[in-house]
Amino acid sequence: MSIGYVSADCPFVKQDEQKKILEESGCQVIFTGSFSKNGSSFLQFVARQKVGTHIAVAQMDCIVSSWRHLRDIILQVQNQNCALISVKEPWVNTRAERSTLMLEILDGLEELEKRFIRQRMSTGRHKAMSAGCRMGRPCKLTQLQHEAVAQARARGHTLREIAKEYNVSISMISRLLKKIPRKS
Repeated sequence: MSIGYVSADCPFVKQDEQKKILEESGCQVIFTGSFSKNGSSFLQFVARQKVGTHIAVAQMDCIVSSWRHLRDIILQVQNQNCALISVKEPWVNTRAERSTLMLEILDGLEELEKRFIRQRMSTGRHKAMSAGCRMGRPCKLTQLQHEAVAQARARGHTLREIAKEYNVSISMISRLLKKIPRKS
């Protein structure tokens, strides 16, 4: 016997349609939960199930919205010694031997997705830097203030006095002075 799980607020498939799909697939007991992008409400449902329970969902995007979270859900279901079946996606069937292969494929897709994201971010950073954009937090002091800080320190003012005058921390003044080349 399979226990069905319906996501009440799934943005992709209406609740009634999910119930109909699960009933047609043979689920006599159907629970209703909520949709979360990381599948946390479904994982809480899985944690309450007995060993050997077969859990059916209409389709996977009713309970999760990313490859990484899907993989995590499948692993959690397997750790609970339960089975997960997606009615509309026959490849999501942890009772089948191919489920191990599917986990490996999901791992590969997750790594590929991470690599694409890193690559896009790196390319964007390089483009911005070549266009003259400065990365990081904006400086609290202008270039003129940097020079004034250096002159104040040369006149013998303490770091504390300079920091108080410009309303910044002493450590910032110290770091700033280390960056400014000393004139001999």
